Amino acid sequence: MTTRTVSPATATDVPARGSTARRFWALVRGETTILLRNRTAVFTAVALPFLVGFAFFGMSQDRAGLGVVLTMVLVGTALMFVIYYTMVTSLVGRREQLVLKRLLAGEPSAAEILGAPAVPLWALFAIQAMIAIGGALLLGTPILHPWALTLAVIGGAAAWTALAVVSAAYTKTVESAQLTTLPLILISLLLSGFSVPLEWLPGPVARIAHALPMTPVVDLVKLATVGVGTDGAPVAGTEALAAAGGMLLPLLAWTVGSVLLGLRRFRWDPRS
Repeated sequence: MTTRTVSPATATDVPARGSTARRFWALVRGETTILLRNRTAVFTAVALPFLVGFAFFGMSQDRAGLGVVLTMVLVGTALMFVIYYTMVTSLVGRREQLVLKRLLAGEPSAAEILGAPAVPLWALFAIQAMIAIGGALLLGTPILHPWALTLAVIGGAAAWTALAVVSAAYTKTVESAQLTTLPLILISLLLSGFSVPLEWLPGPVARIAHALPMTPVVDLVKLATVGVGTDGAPVAGTEALAAAGGMLLPLLAWTVGSVLLGLRRFRWDPRS
């Protein structure tokens, strides 16, 4: 009788990959159920971005320009309130209830535990982004570079998810999340082109604004719809690709830096 020998690496790698995926998606299903049961979180995630978007309804006179403004505002506010604020409160609430610490004592890794709450929020954000883009098309807004919109959605979601982990690490209670998240939200509203055109700001302030985590998302939306770079000049072809690369660099830096800082500084014990 012959016996087949299986190498240790082959025997353990496949089950490990499968069990990791099963653990993670089990966490995602649980987080989705908890999110849907939280009426306040659902209202904040679903209604508030649209309310803020309609508050900016009168910023442009022509329909095409209005579509650009609403796309920027809806995508930006969804990042701040659907992903950033909701995820901060979710992580802080789970930590205060010792849920995260119990999960960490089990099989899931820290990255799995911290990443699972983001998945249902990403799905909700993607739906809202598609609604915003569909509304812009109905208003006659041209989409010159659809790939730039994709980069704005993916890059923005990654950066603001990582920022949420950092903010949750320094937030003691769910109630105090309103204070710890407020500075970044206010700065993003003021210096991303939502309320004040960056062309009106002094040169050094405008350069700093383009390095913030929200402004590159707005810049990518402008590139996709209007076809302009960060300086407002029209770009096309390879120039558009180069401009998009420059816009993605700040998002990449915020994502990587926040992930490293968040995993290092996140506290698993209650802070209240």
